[in-house]
Parts: sequence; structure tokens; C-alpha cells
Amino acid sequence: MLNKFYEQGKDLHVANYVAYGKTGDHKLYADEAYKETVTKAEIEDAFKKGRLVIIEGANYLMPVAFGTTGVITVTAGDTVKTQAWAASAAE
Repeated sequence: MLNKFYEQGKDLHVANYVAYGKTGDHKLYADEAYKETVTKAEIEDAFKKGRLVIIEGANYLMPVAFGTTGVITVTAGDTVKTQAWAASAAE
């Protein structure tokens, strides 16, 4: 039998969780000004539920993988490349 990831009460009526990707350090933040940090656990929770969207400038990115370095997205552009994004908060 497959493992299940359950929604929690905090997920009620939430379509997506948005994180802002700072290209200078390739870390994710909770706000556009890159002041509010996010933890790896927050990123992992949103990714597992299929609800994580990363905004990098004018680009909206959907993560395709999650691992020890954080989430991986496909970059916008003419060629296919990937970018790793890490949590901005110390665990």
C-alpha cells in the first residue's frame, strides 16, 4: 500500500503556497523583499502536497523534485536546465 500525505486544517482553502526565489543566493523566502525566511520543513510540506509555486522575478516555477539540497525547478528559457533552491532559514 502506498504512503499517504494528508492535508491538515491549515491547508483548508489553500490553492498553493508561494515562495520567492532570490537568484543571488538561490534560496527561497516567504516575501518579495527576501526578509522572511522559510524552513526546509515548510518547503518539503508544500512540495509533498503538490502546492508549492516559486516566483523568481517574472517567472512562476513549479518544482519537479525535492532532495537534500532543496527543491529543483526547470529554468525559463530556450534550453532546458535545472536550478536547485534551498531554504533560507537555518533549521
